[in-house]
Amino acid sequence: MSNRRPIQIISWKEDFIENLSDIIIDESNGDLSAVTVIVPHHRPARYLKKALAASEKLPKPCILPEIYSFSDFVSSLLPKITAEFPRKIGKLDQVGLLFNIIEKLRSQSTGMLSKLPTDLQQFFPWGTRLASLLDELLRQDIKPRNLNMLQGEVLDWAAALLEEIEIIYVRYLEELDRRDWTTSGLESKSLVANFDKLEEALKGRKLYLAGFYGLSGVEDMFFHYLWEQMQMEIIWHSDPALAEGAKSHFAVKEHLHWLHNWKAEAVSNHSSENSHTLPELKFFEGFDRHSQLSAMRDELCSGEINGCAVVLPDTSLLLPVMHHLPEQDVNISMGYPLGRSALNGLLEAILKLQENRSGNTFHWKDILALIRHPYLKMLEVNEEQPLRTIFHQWENQLRNGAPYADPNDFVPVYSDENGNLVDNPDSTEELRSEVLRVCIDGFKDIETLSELADSMQDMAEMLRQRGGTLWNRYLLDSECLFRLMNEVIPELRESFISNEIFGQSLSFSIFRQLLASQRVSFEPDPISGMQVLGMLESRLLNFKRTFILDTVDDKLPGTDPYDPLLPDQLRHLLDLPDSRERESVATYNFYRLIMGSEESCIFYQSGIQPGLLDSKSVRSRFVEQLLWKLEQQRKKIITPSENFPLKAINFPVGAIVNTPAEIPKEPVAGKLENLLKFKGLSPSAIDCYVGCPKNFFFRYLSNVHETDTVDQDGDRAGFGELIHSVLKDFLAPHLNKEICGKDMDTRELNDLFMQRLERDSLYCNLPYDIKKSLEQAGQNRLSLFLKNLKPTTIVELESDSHGMLDMDKFPVKIHGRIDRVDIRNAERYVLDYKTGRLHLPRKSFWDDESIWTPVLNDPTAIYFDGINFLEKIKQSADSLQLPLYLLMDHHTSLELPKQAALVELVKDGHEKGLFDSKVSEEDREEIIETKIPALTTLIINNMLKENTFKAIRSGQCQWCSYREACGA
Repeated sequence: MSNRRPIQIISWKEDFIENLSDIIIDESNGDLSAVTVIVPHHRPARYLKKALAASEKLPKPCILPEIYSFSDFVSSLLPKITAEFPRKIGKLDQVGLLFNIIEKLRSQSTGMLSKLPTDLQQFFPWGTRLASLLDELLRQDIKPRNLNMLQGEVLDWAAALLEEIEIIYVRYLEELDRRDWTTSGLESKSLVANFDKLEEALKGRKLYLAGFYGLSGVEDMFFHYLWEQMQMEIIWHSDPALAEGAKSHFAVKEHLHWLHNWKAEAVSNHSSENSHTLPELKFFEGFDRHSQLSAMRDELCSGEINGCAVVLPDTSLLLPVMHHLPEQDVNISMGYPLGRSALNGLLEAILKLQENRSGNTFHWKDILALIRHPYLKMLEVNEEQPLRTIFHQWENQLRNGAPYADPNDFVPVYSDENGNLVDNPDSTEELRSEVLRVCIDGFKDIETLSELADSMQDMAEMLRQRGGTLWNRYLLDSECLFRLMNEVIPELRESFISNEIFGQSLSFSIFRQLLASQRVSFEPDPISGMQVLGMLESRLLNFKRTFILDTVDDKLPGTDPYDPLLPDQLRHLLDLPDSRERESVATYNFYRLIMGSEESCIFYQSGIQPGLLDSKSVRSRFVEQLLWKLEQQRKKIITPSENFPLKAINFPVGAIVNTPAEIPKEPVAGKLENLLKFKGLSPSAIDCYVGCPKNFFFRYLSNVHETDTVDQDGDRAGFGELIHSVLKDFLAPHLNKEICGKDMDTRELNDLFMQRLERDSLYCNLPYDIKKSLEQAGQNRLSLFLKNLKPTTIVELESDSHGMLDMDKFPVKIHGRIDRVDIRNAERYVLDYKTGRLHLPRKSFWDDESIWTPVLNDPTAIYFDGINFLEKIKQSADSLQLPLYLLMDHHTSLELPKQAALVELVKDGHEKGLFDSKVSEEDREEIIETKIPALTTLIINNMLKENTFKAIRSGQCQWCSYREACGA
């Protein structure tokens, strides 16, 4: 005989928890000891307990009711009705079990399954999806049928598995039963087979099903049985129009279907009048996430904060939101992905270190990523954090070393000539050694998951024991470490595949996938005040003001990630719900939340999202529905403006000022004079000043050094020096002799180059492809150099040369080293080797009257128009190096050089001369004896008399080593 009772509806305009507590108290006459309440998740249970404790209707003290989520209720009920206690297995055991099943089926199969590889590494991602699919089939109480002829519709792995899904499902259940194992899905299915035992197990209990919306197959059958046979009370938070037979809101479609399918009646103590009336709505349209957060903070602070809820459809918003909340206690209730945590950053650094290692050496950037992680730098010795100092030393050594380094080669310096660098050198060395042992040596040669679990356990224990107050101050990090130690590591160690030899690659891959599925949940007390929670965590809860962020269509209702095993469009073939049901549930959750609020503030992004095809964010269809409703009421289109209901978030935009600050010359005037008076300038330094005076200051007058870093493609500057050295030693025996390249031995030159290259300290640590590239490039360039070397007589190689310029107060020496000086037809030729880009003045430079007229006639007039004049010089003369070499050689040799040229070693070894054939002897004399000294004197006077070092913006700024210090 049926004991069906009508379904009670609490209006979604009313507080569900308070009304539910009143119903339970009234119907139990104050005795809650025999009451069991089933709710969708844990969060409402906490609120219900608080409401019952605060109720004046309930005499105190009393026994509170049993309050379960559905999964917890099933887990507590099954042992009572089956008298069995199977072990609930995790994802690793499920995948391992499925792999064994698939392996046996392959030998029996005549279909696609027999042709697939047997590698567990390839199967593992498919195994995790297959385990999830089988668990969903169990929750829906669906026995699958084989899906044939899917080749071309899905990938081969998916087609092969779906082709034999029926036998896989049967074998899976048989293996679980044989091993006395269970899963969440199997627990649900076990209820269906034991309905006849429910009455005895639940005898004397008053059952309430509170706040459910969409039901799975097993849930539908189970709840229907309890409702019909055991007088279970069903209470919804929904539109009361369902109880009056009136037209209900479209968001409660599943409740309407529920009534129809169960042939049930609904009753409500609340009127449906105004049940569809929207609360006060405010929409905020921002260009990016920052604009949303800024508007949220302003709006939060404009009213009462208690009773507010900030609802986040995406967990990535949690940390940015926390930085924009007012200074007061906040209750966070949502799952945070362990994969986004700082702990995962450390784990990734450890794994990548091993994946990229070469023998006993590791890539310098991987070591750097490890030792720069804040967890390791914050490890304590006697409440001090000395590893910061030691790791800084190590970083400097790595940046000046080879691409691959052995961590054991680093010897820290604990004291210098000024005293101790750390207070406890012995204890610090012990801690440093422990970090190396645990984080580097401990993860070498991992072959099994159990070995990986042991290494992870050692690392976690070191962090826990050596972290000092770290875990008390950073609760999110503490919760993540707890999750790793109590969920992830035990599953790695205790799975039945834990001792299988997988090798490093597969073991690391399995660990990453396992970690990616973990979420750290937050349910702290108190549950009053301002709340920050996810959309799912907001179910059944009511708030005065709700702030819903990032309401774009990708987040609300959201898009399901593509499932390569069973895409959404094929789910109906197995009678499984598709994205339409998920969207229906999301619709209900969204509208139920705002209908129970007095005010809802909805934020969304309308700007361009950087990424694939730079797609534009589209506001959620829920926002469109709400705006359409308001437009119907107001009979006009609502557009973004400065006012509500749809407010565009705008920030005042001014001109972007990106003018680097000038540096006053006065503090370093003495240092500059000493540099010019006692050391002089090289052609490179003069080029540097002409290109950017501020760069000259950083490079020659400041203590700011360029950041050292390992050149992973080979040291270009070092390669150039090697070529120079090889050419000098090869040509030295031929000094003062007439030579020609075609008469010289190319093989001898290349052999000398290879000998020098192989002795180079960085060569042995370069990747194979870079080594071969350097070898081929060097030999090819040197061969072409000899091929194009015309008859000449070399008189100087790598010779020091200098010229003196008389200034107002003191002479200034221009000095440097000239690569080569030749004599051809009794004339001097100054040559400079270039293994990179060539920089030469334009041919028109020497005739440019806008430059030479003031330089020669009135140089003092342009001392203080320096920047403009320097830029003009730079535009016409990309480099003054060759002209200055001519000046230096003329002063040193007391002869007038005929020509200066760059030897283009980067290509074919041809010479690019400074002068062309049109330059007469008189012009050449004027250039070397008059123009070059006058221009150089003017530049040095500008250097002395300008009040500041100014930056000159150019395309080279993006490559400048001092860009950050400059502010360009």
